[in-house]
Amino acid sequence: MSTRSAPPSSVPIISVNSPVSDRPLSGFSSQGRSRDGDDEVKKKPFRIQKKRLGEIKYIRDDGEFGFIRAEDFREDVFFHKMAWESDPRIVAQNEMYVEFELDDDHYEETKKLRAKVVRPTHRPAGRKLKASDSPYEIVFHHPRARRKRPTWRGDESES
Repeated sequence: MSTRSAPPSSVPIISVNSPVSDRPLSGFSSQGRSRDGDDEVKKKPFRIQKKRLGEIKYIRDDGEFGFIRAEDFREDVFFHKMAWESDPRIVAQNEMYVEFELDDDHYEETKKLRAKVVRPTHRPAGRKLKASDSPYEIVFHHPRARRKRPTWRGDESES
């Protein structure tokens, strides 16, 4: 004969009629959020960071912060010394060419340009981007891709 023992007291017994809030969350739930789409956590949009060029217009004497004259913006871009990524022996100076990445989240909140990362560059101002600089901006075609109409085809206007 098999006799069933009562479940241990530490395991809660949940009936089908119990309210939803008393039931434990399953491993596949959205942690208490409803499925109606009113999630409290907003998803950040995926952004591709683009390296931009500029010249340091002004830097404070103690080096705390400065402004970059960007090539593709009318406004100057603010940067803090914590955004400086370089060899410690290289110090930011006025009229130094730098490449930087913008802080898009800060721009959405305040509508002011701020650099997230600033580093010195050896690329002269206005030089064209290479694929390694910004792989998402340049389209490369296959080397054997057709560049013009084949010569063996006759012009359609002749017939």
